[in-house]
Amino acid sequence: MNFKLYDILSSLVPGFLLLLVILEFFNLSFDNKLVVPYTAIAFLFGYLVNTISSWLEDIYFFTWKGKPSDCLLNGKDIWKVRFYESQKANELLKAETTKSDPTNDELFSIAMRYANQKDSRVEDFNSSYAFSRSLLTCVLIGGIFLLIRNYNDLKFYLLIIPAIIIVWLRCKQRGYYFSREVLLVYLKNKNS
Repeated sequence: MNFKLYDILSSLVPGFLLLLVILEFFNLSFDNKLVVPYTAIAFLFGYLVNTISSWLEDIYFFTWKGKPSDCLLNGKDIWKVRFYESQKANELLKAETTKSDPTNDELFSIAMRYANQKDSRVEDFNSSYAFSRSLLTCVLIGGIFLLIRNYNDLKFYLLIIPAIIIVWLRCKQRGYYFSREVLLVYLKNKNS
């Protein structure tokens, strides 16, 4: 089994954050003598957060007004993430399918086949997006726990709501960066 740094951090960071929130929620103190068991528990919590974040992805797409790949293929981009070659990418991708009216999901999966190469940055962009999605889910879950525990304390609302908005926006941007990179690698391969 070959673990990468991403595999460990993507579970430990959200897992430890959630562990700290749960300790706070149940009014338990952090015991320094239990660092090793806490690490194992945090890894498990992070693994669960990764799973839940995958399940929530369609809800995130709804709040973003569409999948990043669909939006980019339809010529819609967002602030900070521009894609100027959507028409060209669409034409080339449609030429590779036998369907008369392929979905954007099918077109994007064709582009992914070209983008999954050893020297491509697509895997890094995908990992970054998945990590951002896990952090968003962690902030949502942790925020709910903290707001339930401190429902009458304004400072928690002033901290948690902006944190959710910031992490939500960053996750959306990471999704667009990943989708754009896949399409750019596809275009680069088709043009060479």
